[in-house]
Amino acid sequence: MTDIGDLGAVDSSESWVREVLEPDQLTTTKIHYGRRMLSRGELVLLWGLRFYVVFMVVIVGLAVWNGLHAAG
Repeated sequence: MTDIGDLGAVDSSESWVREVLEPDQLTTTKIHYGRRMLSRGELVLLWGLRFYVVFMVVIVGLAVWNGLHAAG
């Protein structure tokens, strides 16, 4: 077993990573598909969900604010 100090060289640290990882965990064996082109409806749905999340964060923030200030 090597010490942490012995892994200073780039070659030894890369070989250690290759030994520890399974073959399917290495990025060289993975297939990259790229980005998918979304339809107009999917884009509208995703933007709607983003606005909904921001709106709900504001609502929860106001509820917490009112809850903290109502007690005092």
